Amino acid sequence: MKETTLGPPPEIKRVSEAVWEIPVSFKKGMRVPARIIATEKLLQAMDAGVFEQVTNVACMPGIQNYAFCMPDGHWGF
Repeated sequence: MKETTLGPPPEIKRVSEAVWEIPVSFKKGMRVPARIIATEKLLQAMDAGVFEQVTNVACMPGIQNYAFCMPDGHWGF
């Protein structure tokens, strides 16, 4: 069984009460910052796949401003 890491990466910064940002320096190829909309409690409960997925979106051609992850963020589909 694969171990799941919970909680955000150390590079994440709080923008406001419920907005968090992962900078473009987090991953090579990111075109925009990734923003996560969540309370601190929800953010801490998100697993590493959520942060991987939203930062992958931030690498997509044509993206502008931010890649967003909503409070119900999860990875996969």
